[in-house]
Amino acid sequence: MEHVEPTVGVRVELEYQLTRQDMRQALRARAKVSAAERRLRIITAVVAVLMAANAVLRLADGRGPDFQLALGVYAVVALGVLRPLLMVRQFLKLATRHGGCRTLADDRGVTVTNAGGSNALNWTAASRYAETRDTFVLLSADKNASCLTVLPKRGAREAGGVDTLRALLDRHISRI
Repeated sequence: MEHVEPTVGVRVELEYQLTRQDMRQALRARAKVSAAERRLRIITAVVAVLMAANAVLRLADGRGPDFQLALGVYAVVALGVLRPLLMVRQFLKLATRHGGCRTLADDRGVTVTNAGGSNALNWTAASRYAETRDTFVLLSADKNASCLTVLPKRGAREAGGVDTLRALLDRHISRI
């Protein structure tokens, strides 16, 4: 007896090379749902506010600026600014090391293929998604959204592909 693949109702194909902007949007979307990212933002903000308040109080008391305190404030601010840029750079480097991607999304899930191989995700592995201006970002359900798949809208090969992909995602997984 011959093996027959199950019929797939809706199917969307994408071809793309990930860009820095794609990764920036994806990591921002991930940060909104990641508990670890929320904690880090809160801790960084609290430390920066406390350090700045300490500096203001020192100046108000006439003790003058504290070099170590000022250095600490600059370090916390630099961490807040540079960390996202470095993360984008590292994720992009990992995601593009095997070149461009071809992706197929259908009722079974999403399969991403590049020169390094193929990765198939069923809808339970990527159980939620975020839509940004230029991408769909598929995220795992764990509290830190440790797995993400970026699908740039510009990669849709057919007219109406973006709307079809959005409808497919809405049918199988939840939007955040």
